[in-house]
Amino acid sequence: MSDIKNKGKIKIVDVGGSHYEMGFQYGKTCPEISGMLDLTYRIYGGKDEIQSIVEKYIPMYLPYTEKYAPEIVEEMRGMADGANVNLQDIIFLNITYEISVPFVMNGCTAFAAVGEATTNGELIAGQHFDHVEPWREFMILLRMKPADGPDIMAVTAAGCLGLVGFNSAGVSVNLNLLRNKDSLKPAGGVPTHVMLRKLLMSENLGEAITLIASAEGRSAKNYLLASSQGDIIDVETTRDDLEILYPEKEILTHANCFETDRFKSTDLAPLLVPDSYIRSHTLFRLMERHYGQISVDTMKQCLQNHNNYPNSICRHPNPKAPLPISRMMKTLYSIISCPKEQKAYIAYGNPCDTEYFEYIL
Repeated sequence: MSDIKNKGKIKIVDVGGSHYEMGFQYGKTCPEISGMLDLTYRIYGGKDEIQSIVEKYIPMYLPYTEKYAPEIVEEMRGMADGANVNLQDIIFLNITYEISVPFVMNGCTAFAAVGEATTNGELIAGQHFDHVEPWREFMILLRMKPADGPDIMAVTAAGCLGLVGFNSAGVSVNLNLLRNKDSLKPAGGVPTHVMLRKLLMSENLGEAITLIASAEGRSAKNYLLASSQGDIIDVETTRDDLEILYPEKEILTHANCFETDRFKSTDLAPLLVPDSYIRSHTLFRLMERHYGQISVDTMKQCLQNHNNYPNSICRHPNPKAPLPISRMMKTLYSIISCPKEQKAYIAYGNPCDTEYFEYIL
C-alpha cells in the first residue's frame, strides 16, 4: 500500500428548483454527459447498434417510470434539453443496470454502523463503487436543492439520476447489484436509477421501504438504507419479492450475493462474483474488531483492505478475469457518509492510494 495519496477531487454539480429546472441545470453544467454517452455506446457496440437497443428497451421501462415517478421523467427531460441530447439518450443511460447485467460483473461493498458500534453513537454509512475503469472520469457529486423535499447529496455517473448518498432528512441510501436467473433477460419495470433517485427523496425509512415495495418490475438489487435517527434496514429485492435484513450488533455489511435463504437457489453470485462472500464477511469482521470505536478514520482503514486481491474490498483490475470488460473492474470511488453532520468523505479512486476529501451538503 502506497504512502503517497492521489489528490484528485470529484467534480461537483450543484442544482436547484423544480425537477425540470434541476435536470436542465444538470445537463447544462455537465459536459461529461456527452462523454458518458460515447463510452456507453462503445460498450454496447457503437451508436448504430444502440438504435435497435433503444427501440426495443425504452418502451419496456418508460411507461413504468411515468407511472411510478412522473416528476423524474420531467427531470430527465430537463437534463436532455440542458445537455442538448435526445431524451432517449438520457433514458438509455438510466436503464443500463437493467439491460447490462449479463456482461457487467461489477461489485460494490456497502456498510452501515450506528449506536454502540460507533465512537459517537451516530450513523456512519457508505460503500465502494466498483465498475469499469473508463467510467471513473465521468463520476460526479450531485448536490440538489429541490423546490420541495429534502436536499440531496449523491455520487453518480454523468447523465444518471442518482446512485448513492444521503439527504437533509438524514436518510442514507447505498446499493449492491445482485444477479439471479431472472436478471439475465430484461423484462421491463421501474429502473434502478429511478428508484435510487426516489429513495433519496425519502423523509424516513418507512417511506423508503414503501417506494421499493411499490416499484413494479424492479430488478434484483440490494438497498442498504439507514437513518440519522439510528435505524439501519437492508432490503434485498427480486422482481416479485423482497426481504428485510437487520444489522447485527448495530453493524450491517452487504456485497453482491443474496443473504436471504429463499433467494439463494437462483443466485448467480457463486459463478459471477464469488468474491462477494469474502468482501462482505471481511468488512463485517474488520468493523466488529473496532466495535465501539467505529469512526470515519477507522472506516477509511477498513475500506483499504486487500484480502482476496485483486477482487478485494479495495478492488483492482484483474488481468485474469474471464471477460475483457471484467478485467477493467476496479474501485472508482469510496464514500463514507455522516448524515447527521450532513457530510460525506469521498476518495475518488482506490482508497489505498487516494485521499479522502470532505464534502458538505
